[in-house]
Amino acid sequence: MVGCHIGGIAVNNFAYADDIVLLAPSWHALQHLLLLLDKCCKELGMLCNTYKTKCLIFNPTDKTKIVSQTFPHFTIDGHSLQLVDV
Repeated sequence: MVGCHIGGIAVNNFAYADDIVLLAPSWHALQHLLLLLDKCCKELGMLCNTYKTKCLIFNPTDKTKIVSQTFPHFTIDGHSLQLVDV
């Protein structure tokens, strides 16, 4: 399972009404979750609104563990998603 561990529980999404938050420990893991989301939406005949979809990267508290300052764009169905700051 791709996701983050919170209190010993693997978590990769939170959902409320029509909003979804995806959590992943790496760029690659989040892109994988986005691909799964896109696949499920297509199977259900739904679309992700890529104009309203935002991505946020939290840097580790220990600055020596930052692996990169730049990342490739996250995408859904070939559409780049906006990266936002805290």
